[in-house]
This record gives sequence, C-alpha cells and structure tokens, in this order.
Amino acid sequence: MLYDVLSNLNFDGTLEIIDHKNKKHKFGNSNPFVSIRLISKAIERKLFFNPGLHIGEAYMNKELIVEKGTIEDLINLVTNCYDDFISNNKFYKFYEFLSSVLMPLQQVNRLVNSKKNVAHHYDIDENLYKLFLDEDMQYSCAYFHNANISLEQAQKDKKQHIINKLQINQNMNVLDIGCGWGGMAIEIAKSTGAKVKGITLSENQFKTASERAHKEGLSDKVTFALQDYRNENQLYDRIVSVGMFEHVGVKYFKTYLKKVNNILKDNGVFLLHTIGQRGKPTATSPWIRKYIFPGGYIPSLSEIMKETQKLNINVTDIEVLRLHYAYTLSHWYKNVLKNKDKIIKMFDDRFFRMWEFYLLASKYSFVNMGNVVFQIQIAKNINNLPLTRNYIYN
Repeated sequence: MLYDVLSNLNFDGTLEIIDHKNKKHKFGNSNPFVSIRLISKAIERKLFFNPGLHIGEAYMNKELIVEKGTIEDLINLVTNCYDDFISNNKFYKFYEFLSSVLMPLQQVNRLVNSKKNVAHHYDIDENLYKLFLDEDMQYSCAYFHNANISLEQAQKDKKQHIINKLQINQNMNVLDIGCGWGGMAIEIAKSTGAKVKGITLSENQFKTASERAHKEGLSDKVTFALQDYRNENQLYDRIVSVGMFEHVGVKYFKTYLKKVNNILKDNGVFLLHTIGQRGKPTATSPWIRKYIFPGGYIPSLSEIMKETQKLNINVTDIEVLRLHYAYTLSHWYKNVLKNKDKIIKMFDDRFFRMWEFYLLASKYSFVNMGNVVFQIQIAKNINNLPLTRNYIYN
C-alpha cells in the first residue's frame, strides 16, 4: 500500500526504499538521491497509516536507516511532497480530518496542565540548550537582515527590532510573557531603562533568569516570577510575548488575548511574536505532540484575528517573517551536530536522533510546509504609535 501511494507522488529528488526483504523501490528521478532501509513489514504499514508519527519514531528507533544521503535530505524530500501524499492516501486524508476535529482535545492547557506541558520540554537538562543556542539563550526565531549573518547577531537584532517596534522608554513598566531564560527582559531593561517583569512556567528558566538579573546588577529593574499569564493582574505600558503563544492552545486564544487587553494601560502596546501557519488551521504533528511539545499548537492568522475581532482589539501592524526561522534552525542544527558526542553522553543515542529529527522537521516546515513567524502589534488606542513603520528602522 505504501509503495502504491509513493508511486503517484511528484518527488523533487529521488527516494529509494529498501524493504525488509531487501527489495528496492525507487521514486523520482533527480537529485538529491536518498536511500533508506525499512527493517520490517510493520514499519511499512505504520508509515502508510500514520507517517506524521511513525517516520520520526522509526528514525529514533533505528527502524528506518538512511543508507545514502542524509536525514536532512530525507526530511526535505518528504516535507516537499507531504500534501501530495495526503491527497493520494484516502486513509491518511481521513486521519488528518479526524485530527482537525479532535484538535481542541489535543491542546489541554488548563492551569494544572500548562506547567506539566512546559516542563516536558523546558525543564530537561539546561546544558543541552547551552550547546546549541546563542550565548543569550534565545530559544525563538532570530531576525536575519540577510542569510549570512551570525546567529549571535541575528538574535541581538531580533531583540532590538522588538524593542524598537514597541517604542519602550525608561518610564515604562513592561511584561514579558513566556520570558524563557530572561534574555529579552534583561535586554529591555539594559537598553531602555524600563522596569520589566518576566513570567514563565519553567522552573529551570525562572531560576536561571533570576540569577542572570542579579549578576547583571539589574534586580531593581528586572524581576521574574514562576507564574501563569492568567494570574497576572498588574497594568503595563508594554507587553511582549515571544515564542510562547504556540503553547496556549486554540481553545484558550480568547482567554489569552482578553487577559493581555485587560492588563494593558490605555496608552499600552502589545507585541505577539509567534510561529504561524500561512494556510488554513491544521492539527499539530502527532510526533511533535508526543515527543516535543505536548499541548502545543501553531495558529493560523485567521484564528488569531477571529479572536481580536470578537474582543474589538486594535491590531496595528502585522509583520511576516518567512525564512528567518529556517535560518535560525539551521544554526541550531549545526551546533547540535558539533556537540553530538556530548549530547549522547548527557542522554543517549535515541534522544540525539529525536532532537536531530525535531530541529530538521521544524526547519523544513518553514521551507516546504507553509510555516512562518507572525509579529502582531496590538495597541489599546490607535493613536499610540506613529503612522508608519519608519520609526522602527530609524
């Protein structure tokens, strides 16, 4: 069944599959050439019925072995014809439909669940993140003026771009929702003199961020709290949220945006920086949901705008960062490869293969599958900011 479906796809390259009987099946007729071995009939069946889950699992468990080419070549090939696979596989088309219907049940992010979901990813050994992130530990999309600048510079430029866009000054109180290891909040305080509060549900991130602020001598300017956004009630001049909205869940979009709007002062401005889907709403990959981000969901722009309209919120600017995250993930992946032996020693070979697959699948979701990053600016009053974007770049 699997090979019948694959024979109808248009591959931008060549995929050779060696089955459990050592028989070769070839699809496509151009470069790059990728050859993989499937070690059992069971894996072939699983890949037919649910490739979104089982291709990653098979690679992790060495049930899918890349014999020629690289795992990156394979993921590029597969993601480039994923929609074609769905349209040619009636069973999987139905599975995708069922996933979309059950989507709200896949994103249970109530107060009691959110901390557990965050801990699954962010409270593993912090030393892992130090091996592949930039020095400031920015675990979100960088801002590339061109593809050739360094990761360090692109992350600095991302922070400055956001600060400029929010027009933050020293007289303001700023809230950073999903503050990570504190880099954004600390940079805001250092470069503008504003007072900043960062909130996170990760115990590791809270501890590190608090220690960093103390070491920088910024304890009077920057504070951090182990806190859910739903429990914040202070009023703020500016609110920023970078790479956190993907953990909210579509069921809670209205709750999130209503809370932000309620704690924003009349002259306030909010910037939401989130991964998004260019197309229609689609359920989270079952592999990502199981192994990487339980409760996670990448929103479409229409889903966010629907809730802003219901709440009568002023959206004042939307910027779409297209390949910026693909470039960011390329840097992270290279750093992970450089530190392969260290990561295997910290965890094991299966974990390394999982992390490798995660970074590459994420990269090619931006290259081939329609993911982008939205920077959505919201103002309490439409007169709170200049008429054009020129102020950001000046």
